[in-house]
Amino acid sequence: MEQHGVPKVLSRTDISHRLTIPMANRGDFEIPTGQHAINIEVTDTLEQPWTFRLSIRRNNNPNPRPVFTGEWIRFVREKGLRAGDRVVFSRQQVEGNGVQYRVRAERKIFKYWVNVQ
Repeated sequence: MEQHGVPKVLSRTDISHRLTIPMANRGDFEIPTGQHAINIEVTDTLEQPWTFRLSIRRNNNPNPRPVFTGEWIRFVREKGLRAGDRVVFSRQQVEGNGVQYRVRAERKIFKYWVNVQ
Protein backbone atom coordinates (compact mmCIF):
# COMPACT_ATOMS: atom_id res chain seq x y z
CA MET A 1 0.00 0.00 0.00
CA GLU A 2 1.41 3.40 -1.03
CA GLN A 3 1.89 5.97 1.69
CA HIS A 4 1.37 9.70 1.33
CA GLY A 5 3.50 11.65 -1.10
CA VAL A 6 6.31 13.96 -0.04
CA PRO A 7 6.14 16.97 -2.41
CA LYS A 8 9.02 19.41 -2.84
CA VAL A 9 9.01 22.47 -5.12
CA LEU A 10 12.51 22.72 -6.55
CA SER A 11 14.82 25.65 -5.86
CA ARG A 12 17.89 26.64 -7.90
CA THR A 13 20.11 24.77 -5.45
CA ASP A 14 17.90 21.67 -5.75
CA ILE A 15 18.44 21.53 -9.51
CA SER A 16 22.13 22.46 -9.56
CA HIS A 17 23.70 20.76 -6.51
CA ARG A 18 21.50 18.59 -4.31
CA LEU A 19 17.88 18.14 -3.27
CA THR A 20 17.17 19.32 0.26
CA ILE A 21 14.34 17.50 2.01
CA PRO A 22 12.27 19.55 4.49
CA MET A 23 12.88 18.55 8.12
CA ALA A 24 9.16 17.81 8.48
CA ASN A 25 9.63 14.92 6.01
CA ARG A 26 12.82 13.47 7.49
CA GLY A 27 10.87 10.56 9.00
CA ASP A 28 9.55 9.56 5.57
CA PHE A 29 12.99 8.18 4.69
CA GLU A 30 14.48 5.38 6.79
CA ILE A 31 18.11 5.78 7.81
CA PRO A 32 19.43 3.15 10.22
CA THR A 33 20.40 4.46 13.65
CA GLY A 34 24.02 5.51 13.84
CA GLN A 35 24.40 6.09 10.09
CA HIS A 36 24.37 9.45 8.37
CA ALA A 37 24.16 8.36 4.71
CA ILE A 38 22.60 5.54 2.70
CA ASN A 39 21.78 4.78 -0.93
CA ILE A 40 18.08 4.66 -1.78
CA GLU A 41 16.78 2.93 -4.89
CA VAL A 42 14.00 5.02 -6.43
CA THR A 43 11.80 4.26 -9.44
CA ASP A 44 10.33 7.01 -11.62
CA THR A 45 7.02 7.04 -13.51
CA LEU A 46 8.69 5.35 -16.52
CA GLU A 47 9.85 2.51 -14.23
CA GLN A 48 13.47 3.65 -14.60
CA PRO A 49 15.54 2.98 -11.47
CA TRP A 50 17.70 5.68 -9.89
CA THR A 51 20.12 5.56 -6.96
CA PHE A 52 19.95 8.62 -4.76
CA ARG A 53 22.35 9.10 -1.86
CA LEU A 54 20.45 10.30 1.21
CA SER A 55 22.63 12.08 3.77
CA ILE A 56 21.78 13.57 7.11
CA ARG A 57 24.26 16.26 7.99
CA ARG A 58 26.11 15.66 11.21
CA ASN A 59 24.88 17.23 14.45
CA ASN A 60 27.50 19.99 14.52
CA ASN A 61 26.24 21.30 11.17
CA PRO A 62 23.92 24.30 11.60
CA ASN A 63 21.72 23.00 8.72
CA PRO A 64 20.86 19.35 9.57
CA ARG A 65 18.24 18.81 6.84
CA PRO A 66 18.49 15.59 4.80
CA VAL A 67 19.82 15.93 1.24
CA PHE A 68 19.80 13.76 -1.89
CA THR A 69 22.88 13.52 -4.09
CA GLY A 70 24.13 10.54 -6.11
CA GLU A 71 22.16 10.29 -9.37
CA TRP A 72 19.95 13.21 -8.35
CA ILE A 73 21.55 15.75 -10.75
CA ARG A 74 21.43 13.25 -13.63
CA PHE A 75 17.72 12.75 -12.86
CA VAL A 76 17.20 16.55 -12.96
CA ARG A 77 18.99 16.84 -16.32
CA GLU A 78 17.27 13.87 -17.96
CA LYS A 79 13.84 15.15 -16.91
CA GLY A 80 14.70 18.74 -17.88
CA LEU A 81 13.65 20.01 -14.46
CA ARG A 82 13.96 23.65 -13.49
CA ALA A 83 13.35 25.80 -10.43
CA GLY A 84 9.60 25.92 -9.70
CA ASP A 85 8.96 22.34 -10.84
CA ARG A 86 8.32 19.80 -8.13
CA VAL A 87 9.04 16.22 -7.26
CA VAL A 88 6.80 13.96 -5.22
CA PHE A 89 8.33 11.00 -3.38
CA SER A 90 6.19 8.13 -2.15
CA ARG A 91 6.98 4.86 -0.53
CA GLN A 92 5.34 1.49 -0.51
CA GLN A 93 5.81 -1.42 1.86
CA VAL A 94 6.67 -4.50 -0.22
CA GLU A 95 6.34 -8.00 1.23
CA GLY A 96 9.74 -9.50 1.84
CA ASN A 97 11.60 -6.54 0.29
CA GLY A 98 11.03 -3.79 2.82
CA VAL A 99 10.29 -0.36 1.40
CA GLN A 100 10.13 0.68 -2.25
CA TYR A 101 10.50 4.39 -3.11
CA ARG A 102 9.00 6.12 -6.14
CA VAL A 103 9.52 9.63 -7.52
CA ARG A 104 7.29 11.68 -9.81
CA ALA A 105 8.50 14.89 -11.47
CA GLU A 106 5.86 17.54 -12.18
CA ARG A 107 5.60 20.94 -13.81
CA LYS A 108 2.81 23.43 -13.18
CA ILE A 109 0.89 24.26 -16.35
CA PHE A 110 -1.63 27.00 -15.58
CA LYS A 111 -3.20 25.75 -12.32
CA TYR A 112 -2.40 22.04 -12.72
CA TRP A 113 0.64 19.91 -11.94
CA VAL A 114 1.41 17.55 -14.85
CA ASN A 115 3.92 14.71 -15.00
CA VAL A 116 7.30 15.34 -16.59
CA GLN A 117 8.45 12.19 -18.35
